Amino acid sequence: MTTSTEVICGDCAKALQRFKDNTFDLIVTSPPYADQRTKTYGGIKPSEYVRWFLARSEQFHRVLKPTGTFVLNIKEKAENGERHVYVLELILALRKQGWLWTEEYIWHKRNCHPGKWPNRFRDAWERCLQFNKTGHFKMLQD
Repeated sequence: MTTSTEVICGDCAKALQRFKDNTFDLIVTSPPYADQRTKTYGGIKPSEYVRWFLARSEQFHRVLKPTGTFVLNIKEKAENGERHVYVLELILALRKQGWLWTEEYIWHKRNCHPGKWPNRFRDAWERCLQFNKTGHFKMLQD
């Protein structure tokens, strides 16, 4: 079996349009977080995040094989001592788009920045949300 790699620079909502349906076995993404890195990513507002992301996940759904997996690495931003709910809204919107939310993993960030917030833990972890097109996907648990 041969494995090849191609790095494509660009907005995945547009770049994936050149691929046929059911092309990929795995999609892993860590998209821009809401209101972060405005100079690099443009800073998507939490109120616009779900709409913005659905244009990308629509392409993911099209190019992912029925037996494939889509993993979303994301964490809610905290504002005024409370986590924003845009990730929860996104999960519900992805389900309406046809995705099955099949699993959730935790990425333990051992090298995170130390936080000294009085009302929450430091950001030493992030969510990895697994989505599939069908209940019959490939998974190697080892």
